[in-house]
Amino acid sequence: MGREDFWKGLRLPGKPPWYLWVGVGVLVLGTLFISISDVSNPGDLKGTAPPSSPETAGQEGARGGELFTTARALEAELEGILEKVEGAGRVKVSVSLAATPVKEYATNTREVQRSTEEKDQSGGTRVTTETDEDGQLVLARTSTLQGEEPVVVRESRPEIQGVVVVAEGGSDPYVRLRLMEAVRTLWALAPHQVEVLPMQN
Repeated sequence: MGREDFWKGLRLPGKPPWYLWVGVGVLVLGTLFISISDVSNPGDLKGTAPPSSPETAGQEGARGGELFTTARALEAELEGILEKVEGAGRVKVSVSLAATPVKEYATNTREVQRSTEEKDQSGGTRVTTETDEDGQLVLARTSTLQGEEPVVVRESRPEIQGVVVVAEGGSDPYVRLRLMEAVRTLWALAPHQVEVLPMQN
């Protein structure tokens, strides 16, 4: 079988062979470019993220858990306050947090200074001072079985993204306004961060 017979066998009836080869070439080059870009930039693809280490995943999980716990505590506190507003009736609250509170812990700080005095041949003196600082968290015994926990000196309020209040009296404009003002005053929120809705009967 000669070379010409081989090429004749590859021809499609009624079409010149160069169309076929151009199409196959374009497909091969396209696939090659896509696979090269996937290998060189694996984190840039939509819907994919670079793998995180177990420590990072644990920290993110703990942060998410702390956000959830803080939000639930704020919701319970706010529900208790708003249900006492005249005309509010039963109240349900949902709080969305942007960040958890920042805690500053008490530390025992120890500072050690060492000074060294050196004299050179011409009679000049040079003093070198080294300072070492060592800090340890102050721990306090807890009443529960957990043992000890760090002493919190200062704690900032959590950063609140928005609040939705659903109240039985929410259909009354006056009650709705009073509930909105109560939330805004309590947490210093802007009007667009608070929504008060009537509760479904």
